[in-house]
Amino acid sequence: MTEKETVVEDSDYVELPAAPVSRIFRSTASVKFLRQLSWIAEQQAVNKIGVKMEPSAAVVFLLNSLTGLSLLTMPFGFQQSGVILGSLTVFASMAVSYITATFMLEALTIANALNYEKAEENALENEPERRERLRDERKNIEEKVEKGISDSPPFRKGTLEYFKEEMRKKNACREFKIRERVELGAMGQLVLTSEFSGTAANLIYMVIVSYTYGTASALVVTVATSWGHTMQNIATLCGLELDEMLAYNVSVIISFLITVPLSFADLQKTKKFTFVIMVCRFAAILILLLVASWQSYRRVQEEGWTTVMKGVPLWQPSGFVAVFGNSVFLFGLHHYLPSMMSPLEPQSQAPGVIRCGFGICYFLLVAVCFTALTAWGGETHAKCASHPGGHFCSIQPLYNLNFSPLSLGGGSVALFLLAYPAMAIASIPVAVITTRNTIGQWLGGWLEKRGVPLARLQESYTRPNIILTLFVVTPPFVVALITQNVQAVIQYVGGYAGLTVAFFCPTILLYKCRQALKLDDMDAPADRPLKSSFANRFGYTLVYCSYAIALYMVTLKLFFT
Repeated sequence: MTEKETVVEDSDYVELPAAPVSRIFRSTASVKFLRQLSWIAEQQAVNKIGVKMEPSAAVVFLLNSLTGLSLLTMPFGFQQSGVILGSLTVFASMAVSYITATFMLEALTIANALNYEKAEENALENEPERRERLRDERKNIEEKVEKGISDSPPFRKGTLEYFKEEMRKKNACREFKIRERVELGAMGQLVLTSEFSGTAANLIYMVIVSYTYGTASALVVTVATSWGHTMQNIATLCGLELDEMLAYNVSVIISFLITVPLSFADLQKTKKFTFVIMVCRFAAILILLLVASWQSYRRVQEEGWTTVMKGVPLWQPSGFVAVFGNSVFLFGLHHYLPSMMSPLEPQSQAPGVIRCGFGICYFLLVAVCFTALTAWGGETHAKCASHPGGHFCSIQPLYNLNFSPLSLGGGSVALFLLAYPAMAIASIPVAVITTRNTIGQWLGGWLEKRGVPLARLQESYTRPNIILTLFVVTPPFVVALITQNVQAVIQYVGGYAGLTVAFFCPTILLYKCRQALKLDDMDAPADRPLKSSFANRFGYTLVYCSYAIALYMVTLKLFFT
């Protein structure tokens, strides 16, 4: 090597800001090599992130997900459990969900780090000279140790393993950067590799599929119920009568006919439609709050504050499951977090985005539920009138149905509030596609052995895609034809599958992810992106105890009370 070449080579080795001095390998400080690794890691990414998103936009989209179905079902849950017990239950569920959300974020960074280390292996495999240089650098340190010149501990691992460890310590921000979306099930396959862990990975897939099936079923029931009542109100305005059950069944069939083709569409092209739905949802929530607040004010003026508050339940343990299932359903977005938080820039703001979204949603939720109880707590009718100016009723399982007699705008406001949950039909294909892709990932190896490539499942209108899509889309609509009791669907799905997805899965995945890279060792890199401050013995114990207690209480209330 000439003198000029030596200067160029040496100039490539630049110590990064705040990086510890290299203990063994100079390549860990090579800007050129680090850029090469980043490029390889980007190329290896399967689910690339795409367009970046600012924290403010991320909060809005998170709120859009949080203020969906559960905001309409929660007032009924508060009526069953009481305001104080309901508020405490939701807060506790939110707090534990936030802790496990930070677990999911850290596990996501570690899953990306595992893929980054595959990039290191690929880069070294294609550079025999660099591999030889690493061996020489290790040999040089070993000789210094033998001579007593270096106080480095004895070498008991291979050169590649030592190199990876040093890369983690020196370049944590690069290695643990989120470059791709690694979904919950795929994360389980990545780190749960032993025979026992393989069974655990399959169980995680089963729970996710159960939860997404339950979510789709609850959405179908909600959409069909909203459309059915809207059709009844329109018929009443036109001077006609429409049977409630007939309207509901027709709505289920129409929803099915709309959902099936949308389940084969490219939903990435529906962002404008999603934005319109989001604006309508926030407008509807504002109207719900304003109308209920006005109705509460009128009741207080007519009956007095003491009389109104006597009718507001405060603490009813028998209704715990109703509000707990709803709260888990509300905050159990952990299987969506990789898709929602990966585009965030800067990524370090992800915990703050979740805190902000959860906090706003909590105060909004308590306000909606409290005004619902004070507004309609004195009503004696079991069901509301279906025509404007008719009688109101006690709180319904779907809260928007309480506003069907509203006469504002000649009944147009009531129609808007009744119909807006039906816009959630846009979420049904998303749930179907999520379930289909999860099942595809889960059965990918089994299907490929039988000549069905995984890519074929994601191509629209191929035979495997059609069969799997119909297999996924049909059961929720069958459930909707069997029952209109959305609260029962939420209590069972949220109380078991949702609870496991929100509490148990993130905890076990983070624990196994840390094990995979030995990140709980004393010499592991302490300053890593999105490292959870709750991932310790106390945090794990808190989550597992909360999970066990919640399972016990749900089972007790659903089956033995």
